[in-house]
Amino acid sequence: MKHGILILLILTISFKSFGQSTTINGVVTDQAGQTLPGVNVMIVGSLEGAVTDFNGEFKLTASPNDVLRFSFIGYKPIQITVGSKTNMTIQMEEDVETLGEVVVVGYGSQKKSDVAGSVVSVEVEEATAIPTTNVSEMLRGRAAGVQVNLGDARPGGNSNIVIRGNVSVAPGGNAPFVVVDGVPFDDLNDIPPDDIASIEILKDAASTAIYGSRASNGVILVTTKKGKSGKATINYHGYTSTQSVIRNFDQYDGQEFIELRREANRNRFTGLYLNDENIFSPFELQTIENQEFVDWEDLVLQDATIQSHSLSFSGGGENTKVFSSLNYFDQNGIIPNSGFERGAFKLNIDQKLNDKLSLNAILNYQLSNQDRETGGLNFTTRSPLARAFDEDNELVKLYLGPSDIRVNPLWDQRESVDETKTNLADITLNLSYDILPNLSYSLNTFVRNRNTNRGLYRSSLHSAGDEGIDGFGLLSNTLFRQVLIENIVNYKPQLGDAHSLDFTGVNAFDQQNNEYTQIDKSGFTNDALAYNGNATVLLNNFRNVSQRRLLSYMGRVRYGFRDRYLVEATARADGASVFAENNKWGFFPAASVAWKMHNETFMEAVPVVNELKLRASYGATGNQGINSLESLGRADDLPYIFGGQTVAGATASSRLPNPNLRWETTTTLNTAVDFTLFNNILNGTVEYYKANTTDLLLDRAISGTTGFQVSRFNVGELQNQGIEAAVTSYILERDDIGWTLGVIFSRNVNEVISLTGELDENGEEIDINDTSGRRLSVGESINNIWLPKYDGIFQEGDDIAASGNPLAQPGDVRVIDQDGNGQIDSRDNVFINTDPDWFGSVNSTFRLKGFELFADLYIVQGATRLNTVLADGELWKGSINGIRTDYYTPEFPSTEFPRPKPDTHLHLFPFAVRDASYIRLRTVTLSYAIPNEAFERIGLKRGKVYLTGTNLLTFTDFKSYSPEQNPLNGSETAFPETRNITVGLKFGF
Repeated sequence: MKHGILILLILTISFKSFGQSTTINGVVTDQAGQTLPGVNVMIVGSLEGAVTDFNGEFKLTASPNDVLRFSFIGYKPIQITVGSKTNMTIQMEEDVETLGEVVVVGYGSQKKSDVAGSVVSVEVEEATAIPTTNVSEMLRGRAAGVQVNLGDARPGGNSNIVIRGNVSVAPGGNAPFVVVDGVPFDDLNDIPPDDIASIEILKDAASTAIYGSRASNGVILVTTKKGKSGKATINYHGYTSTQSVIRNFDQYDGQEFIELRREANRNRFTGLYLNDENIFSPFELQTIENQEFVDWEDLVLQDATIQSHSLSFSGGGENTKVFSSLNYFDQNGIIPNSGFERGAFKLNIDQKLNDKLSLNAILNYQLSNQDRETGGLNFTTRSPLARAFDEDNELVKLYLGPSDIRVNPLWDQRESVDETKTNLADITLNLSYDILPNLSYSLNTFVRNRNTNRGLYRSSLHSAGDEGIDGFGLLSNTLFRQVLIENIVNYKPQLGDAHSLDFTGVNAFDQQNNEYTQIDKSGFTNDALAYNGNATVLLNNFRNVSQRRLLSYMGRVRYGFRDRYLVEATARADGASVFAENNKWGFFPAASVAWKMHNETFMEAVPVVNELKLRASYGATGNQGINSLESLGRADDLPYIFGGQTVAGATASSRLPNPNLRWETTTTLNTAVDFTLFNNILNGTVEYYKANTTDLLLDRAISGTTGFQVSRFNVGELQNQGIEAAVTSYILERDDIGWTLGVIFSRNVNEVISLTGELDENGEEIDINDTSGRRLSVGESINNIWLPKYDGIFQEGDDIAASGNPLAQPGDVRVIDQDGNGQIDSRDNVFINTDPDWFGSVNSTFRLKGFELFADLYIVQGATRLNTVLADGELWKGSINGIRTDYYTPEFPSTEFPRPKPDTHLHLFPFAVRDASYIRLRTVTLSYAIPNEAFERIGLKRGKVYLTGTNLLTFTDFKSYSPEQNPLNGSETAFPETRNITVGLKFGF
């Protein structure tokens, strides 16, 4: 039997019992009198029960005192005492919030069962359990095809979201389009998590084409909370968290570092060690003698706390509904001088002005402050043979002694300030008018103003003050303004019971202005006022102004026949100011079809299927992810000296203008099946997609003989294809006990299909190196590493002479001579894909009476990353500290890690390419819903307490603070990811 395996998997949810002497017969119908098959009929307090057949009929045995509970997804449960009744007719009422579950689909909403495109809803309650302002992290593992990569782990940081792979090679061209309450948002993290009501993610072209030129990377739709009519309610949510460092590596302590240095300077021919006087400085020798070592990581990193408080009000009547909230968030960083603080106010008013006219107004106001540690902070590779404090426990500046110029990182931390203050205000006004019962018009307007001020100061004692500049200050201001005006018409004619039709038309104008000003100054009279003080020297004055405009027209038609066959067509035209004169407009059509097969009469013979819907879509979307006016020529500021005075001047930009620049266009095919099986116990979705992006917006280096260095071209084609699956099983569902298990799986394959078309002498298409350092090659992923392939560590007895590296010695890194010509060069390089083979999550929710336990695992398999610390030759010389390894020695030859030596290892970068797969116990939450009776005396309506652990366990071979980040970010230590333990409280009255 083809359903046998699935039946075995959920066998634990099947119960059968034998009851009493009274036989009960009955039928269950909906409010229209239609019989309901698949309704659960259970005797409360036992495991006995029945399920209605396709005629809505049931039969079971029960006693007169038994209470029967009728439950069915999409309908409100009913409990009835048996009494003397032996024949029952039960009418169930639809639960609008489940059966008619509405999802936001862009410029409106739709019943989830009628959606023909790829739209997934995120469980908000679970997502917001993460204690952070980084809303991107809340989406991790919540939706198939949505990959979240850690960007910046510091307080107020962010992460990068990629939906269905990288479809663009443009810098920053893969970020999804974010829409909040119907208007575009430039930053997802501007939304306080407690204000979020729902999150939908649009993934295929049929769903995203309605947003045209900004939708090729997917769309994230966020709806915030609104007021509800009825009795006014006040809700509070507060929590506090402790943060601690997580890592899977150790650094060398003082004695281990001494041995590393000695081993690196060991004579490789005689095997003898040099005298310490020949390899250590006098200061280091004194440190060794005194056994006074420094653990920089322990000095810099500290446990820190988070606190969050949210207070909201909701209420109203038939004509006026109000929601308002106050949010406060404060996070101290685990590195000194780092932190983030934000206060936010929100007001959402729905006002019905008359029978035809209504107004929705949303006001958001936020103030935030982000503190950052001093730039260039590196505590991962600092030598432990150092001194951080003097005899009086005061910081010393030169931690390797007065003869060395390297500065104590704690010293620069103390002598620096770096803070960014943001003032954000936006208002949305939506005026809706019902022209006819089936025809409506909406005017949607949005204005946003974000003012960001950064102040950086390095005192006269900071290492940057060694040049005698008496302090350094940087002041910058970024002003972002956005104006949006949309005209929306919606028409839903009444065509009878068999047909449904919905037409939406949109005209939109969106303008974004950016202004950036920066002043660098020095010569401060004192350090007391930091960057606010007076300075005598103006070092630099920079100004940049840009504008983007977008004009759009869109139409969408949705048609349904007999609640079985669904068709949707969308077309959008966008004109953008960022493109050249003849290529400003793009046209993006899409279409989708769906078949609700379970509503066909022949499906009555398949009782295991409760719902089965087939979907297919095809369409085009665009990407305008380039800088403003990039198609035009620009001038760079170049002041010059004339007559002893500095005179303003300019020179042509190093970027060659491209007057023919045009849109990137992504066409996507999507097929899917949605299903609900076994009496609504198992439901899920499986999808396949293929997306091809043409006219790639690529930065390409050009010959210096042109007088320019780089230009933006439209070249080539990129393909993403993959499969996604999301399955949820309601293993146990009773009044006082329940268990739900969910699995999400995503796999994406990224491949360059074509580039410029230029061929080399072998007739193969020529690779391109873009400005980000990637090498693009036909048939390869755009996310790759191009290096020789690591092949282990040379051992005694290996045929080194024939290895391609004849000068190597045992303990050196070995790579593969791909062409067998006896030497290692660029012709031996291979492409190593850094993207994961697949990623996904497993989540479980178990509830017992008022207790609920939620846990989720996040899994990434097949990912690859180059570990920059292991690739640093200075580590293997013993000059710097780093990741501790069991390195090669003649006495204990390692097959995994090379031998330390005083000269630079060859091929350390191939050696440092490491598997970055991982499994993480991401969230565990135990909550308890306090019984209502406990609150009656003080007027509270509900309450919940919870304990949450985040990033509790991580299993990975990649040595770092996170498997998604290198230990070093350039020359500074990456801000470590943390493990959080949170205690929270929610209550309402």
